[in-house]
Amino acid sequence: MATERVTITVESNIGEDGPLTVMDTLDQFKDAFELLSAAIAQEAGGENVRWRLERLSKNSPATVTAVAYSADPDVTVSPMVHRGKMRFSRDMEALRQGDVSPWLRSKAQVAKKMLARNLNGIGKTTFSLDDEEPITVLVEKSARAGLKALQRAEINADSEDRSRSEYGSIDANVSRTDTWFGRPALYVVERLTGRQFHIVLSEELAARAGPSHSWTDAWSEKRIRVKGRIYYDKEGSISRVSAVEMEDVNPVPVDLQSLRKADILGGKSPVEHLNDLWGYADD
Repeated sequence: MATERVTITVESNIGEDGPLTVMDTLDQFKDAFELLSAAIAQEAGGENVRWRLERLSKNSPATVTAVAYSADPDVTVSPMVHRGKMRFSRDMEALRQGDVSPWLRSKAQVAKKMLARNLNGIGKTTFSLDDEEPITVLVEKSARAGLKALQRAEINADSEDRSRSEYGSIDANVSRTDTWFGRPALYVVERLTGRQFHIVLSEELAARAGPSHSWTDAWSEKRIRVKGRIYYDKEGSISRVSAVEMEDVNPVPVDLQSLRKADILGGKSPVEHLNDLWGYADD
């Protein structure tokens, strides 16, 4: 099985030979690995991944290389770490374009600190994640764009009208599985409106759903019925659901031939049925 390693390089804002403070450098490494671990934790069993220090260079630019391993010997590290690294790379690029993924939103404070250092003291942070993938680079421009995206996401989250909620049920199709502020969540499209929002699972519900469903792919496009507390935004649209019950909705196959033979009008023609329904037969 391939060894999954990551190399992170931190460079001064005045070039390769520029000075780096000890605290900025170590804090940048720490926050970078925390974010990378959060991306990997979206995979089933990914919360067991740890990082073993392989190499640390104190020269400027400062460089650290670490190898992934699992705290659980029964967990196979390589596939989940590889997918997590690709998620990190993809979502950091999306952040620069203004799109904040749910797992990044749950680690917003860590992400903001890491990005802010790239505006003050640190000029470049480079993530070498995979030999076959392009490196992920943070510079002042991308860091500034990422900070603005995170700030907009926080403002949008505050638009939820928490005073407006009710207990009920919804029928929706799952678009993806992820987390919401560290909690298991399903992102769904409501069947009636086509609006997308997230469903946060209670600990008990997540425990029941976990053993029977793969959080990585089995829920995709599945139709579900959810009961719980429904929250609305200021426009009156559903913003999220805190779920306590959830069930799959499996369509029952329909035999069209049998349906055509069904006598639902009791032997009457459609006109006779409508006349009886509206009372016209008595005229």
